[in-house]
Amino acid sequence: MSEQKLTVEDILAQSDQEAGRFSWEGTFADYLSMVVDTPSISRLSHATVYEAIVECGTEAGADGEVVYGLFKDKIYGLERALHNIVQYFEASARRLESRRRILLLLGPPASGKSTIVDLIKRALEAYTRTDRGAVYAIAGCPMQEDPLHLLPHRLRPALREQYGVYIEGDLCPRCRYLLRVGHGGRVSDVPVTRVTFSEHEAIGIGYYVATNPRPDASMLVGSVDTAQLQGDRAEVAGKAFRLDGEFNVANRGIMEFVEIFKADPHLLTTLLGLAQELVIKMDKFGSVYADEAIVGHSNEGDFAAFAADERSEALKDRIIAAQIPYNLRVSDEVRIYGDMIRSSTLQSVHVAPLTLRVGGTFSVLSRLDPPSRQGMSVMDKLHLYDGERVHPYSRQDLVEMQRHHLNEGMSGISPRYVMNRLGAVASKPGVSCITPLAALDSLWQGLDQNVSLGKIDVPTYVSMVSETVREYGILAVKEVQRAYDESFEDAANRLLNDYVGNVASYLSGSHGADRDVERDMRELERAINIAERSKDAFRTEIHRLAVRRKEEGSALVYSTESRLRTAIESRLFVPRHKLDRDLTEPRFARQKALWAQRRASITERLKNRYGYCSVCACDLLDYATHVLKGNPVMKAPKNEGIEWQWPLDRAEPDASVS
Repeated sequence: MSEQKLTVEDILAQSDQEAGRFSWEGTFADYLSMVVDTPSISRLSHATVYEAIVECGTEAGADGEVVYGLFKDKIYGLERALHNIVQYFEASARRLESRRRILLLLGPPASGKSTIVDLIKRALEAYTRTDRGAVYAIAGCPMQEDPLHLLPHRLRPALREQYGVYIEGDLCPRCRYLLRVGHGGRVSDVPVTRVTFSEHEAIGIGYYVATNPRPDASMLVGSVDTAQLQGDRAEVAGKAFRLDGEFNVANRGIMEFVEIFKADPHLLTTLLGLAQELVIKMDKFGSVYADEAIVGHSNEGDFAAFAADERSEALKDRIIAAQIPYNLRVSDEVRIYGDMIRSSTLQSVHVAPLTLRVGGTFSVLSRLDPPSRQGMSVMDKLHLYDGERVHPYSRQDLVEMQRHHLNEGMSGISPRYVMNRLGAVASKPGVSCITPLAALDSLWQGLDQNVSLGKIDVPTYVSMVSETVREYGILAVKEVQRAYDESFEDAANRLLNDYVGNVASYLSGSHGADRDVERDMRELERAINIAERSKDAFRTEIHRLAVRRKEEGSALVYSTESRLRTAIESRLFVPRHKLDRDLTEPRFARQKALWAQRRASITERLKNRYGYCSVCACDLLDYATHVLKGNPVMKAPKNEGIEWQWPLDRAEPDASVS
């Protein structure tokens, strides 16, 4: 049923309603009555930010970790970092010492630092537009002053003891002056209004980039109206100081400090005072109380230079660093690229389905430290990170290695670089589709232009290209095996549903002694090296996944869980030797018609079901045949370069062949 068409009157009425939805005006007497009835109305900045984050919801992840709705499907592969960030705000919301610390997001370029802060800022804006997140301020104050600051200090302990209302801070000079001059000291008459945070309107969200070659402290602490410098100190402070700096703007909300360690030392001293003493120091006129969460971000190079400076000891003591490394899961890397492509001009060029997977493999390899487990290859480690089962290693091996490689993922190829190199391929004349090896070659060719990587270790990157090519060969053959049989998807999901149903019966005790059912389950489990002693734990894990997906209303398909996908594919895929035989063009004319028909059927399934175009479908089929025969794809003379043994530029195929 289609929605009823909005009239002009409807649009105007709803716009008026939306504009007035967040309006509230009253006196301090009205506001104080509200606070006494509902103490949660009054909260400090870190509590507001924390509530804004959890307001977006939480859920349990596949490994038991907390998944925050705010970051879900927006930030990938950084669960541990996100958990540390939310923990900081949770502890600070309880008024622990962490609230007097600067939260530093430390990571390489394009690792997601700015995106994380942007999401928090947008959540904060949205939260202050809800009933639970309502924020009230003294009307007309440029710092959206907490109205409770109007109460004398001697009355505050009683308010906390009797009503549970905590008050911290003092009136800003502007509000103190207006209280005395405009209201004759009558606190109850001071007007109070509701405010909604907005970065665009400079309310509750401050932003400062520290790379300004001519830093001006007034950008942070506010400017001065020189025409109002006559009078006593209180009058000058109340009238001359505009309180329009970014620190003032961020009061009761959040302050983002970009490239923090590039800031002028004087500005860092001001920042230290804000973090440590909760005040903005004003030259010659004392200070202004400010309550705001300070989030800075920086790269490791700037942080290392800052840490080595003996003069920075005081500020170092006021920093809590959260590492924001690059993602280390190929599957999540593909999702990152997908998001970036959707917001770019690359949408006008077709990208072969395995192209992003190949680019992700190469990128993640550049970020991994060498495995410290005996016998483990770097590709084994890559697959473990991606949640795949790699016999004889376990996830615990990965956890142990992570403990000894705390900086893993803090360097390597960035997603932004990958997008740039895909764009370089797309810009070539006549290119209608970016195939995997064309993308990989572009990533290789552009390495010397990637300044953030520093000096390139050519043999290392040649080895990475070789590993990626080998991985692509495996993936290409599997893609063709999947498209080979018309009924593969149905058979795979049927096998999955049978296994999940049998597992549910087994765990509930209604499985009985049906040997055939147990045999079928064990046949799948043995394909992925699930030992007899481990089968109960594996079945419990799969059952929980199935239950969770059902509760979420999302379908459980054969490819959902990587280990089950591998087991099911091992059961259903056409054998490689048969695939090689069926894909190879026969010598005799009477056999070519059947070969062409089979190839055309596979091509159509690749195009209609799996996202291929004519160019990349034919490229995939030819490449899979090439790999199955053991033919070389690349050469690396003396490990100093790459010579491709495969055509990188594919033209539109002959319709009679495809």
